[in-house]
Amino acid sequence: MSTMTEEPRDDAKVSLPGRQDAELVSMPRCTRCKLKYLPARSTSALRLTYCSFLCELGDLGFSMTGLETMERARKDDSEAATEPPAAEPAGAR
Repeated sequence: MSTMTEEPRDDAKVSLPGRQDAELVSMPRCTRCKLKYLPARSTSALRLTYCSFLCELGDLGFSMTGLETMERARKDDSEAATEPPAAEPAGAR
């Protein structure tokens, strides 16, 4: 009988290098989707919290990279023109 048609056995020993086994145990879970991921492969700025940029954006509502590069909006001159003019003295006209 071929080994390809046999049922896999649960008691079969699988040899894994010790380093890989330790890495699998220490893989963090994404805060949003709860999947295990490798922090080195994460596209998120918060690598130890989210597995990808999309999970970071979906959970926070913004991305840390976008927040870092955001610039403050300048006030237009039109806003200054909408202020009421200063009151004139009563006997000026």
